[in-house]
Amino acid sequence: MTDEKTLYLRHRISSAREAIVSAELLINNQLYRGAINRMYYACFYAVSTLLLQLGKSAKTHAGIRSLFNQDIMRKRLLPQEYRKLYSDLFDVRHEADYSDLVEIDPVQTGQLLPQVKRFIDAIEQLIPACRQ
Repeated sequence: MTDEKTLYLRHRISSAREAIVSAELLINNQLYRGAINRMYYACFYAVSTLLLQLGKSAKTHAGIRSLFNQDIMRKRLLPQEYRKLYSDLFDVRHEADYSDLVEIDPVQTGQLLPQVKRFIDAIEQLIPACRQ
């Protein structure tokens, strides 16, 4: 792997970690809509990083989601529970970002944070450049 690709992979995982920190701050300040957004993007950054490691990429969120299911979940690179987590975050984030009258459950949002952290950890373990 080239040094440039290694640096890029590490940068993307760093972006995922930063989004998690942002989500935590937003939850602590009762800003749940923003927390959902940041948790989704943390997963999105991590998934797109793993896909890049596998030589795959897509230009849209739906494309990344499709590749996630085909090239990560179908091959059982991650536990199956992560398929639902990523799918649910995709749906809730989309609704929270684009629908005006959506109520975000603070308890559910808080419960998602440790799941998202485990998701990012699991993906990071599959990317050799990020384990060093």
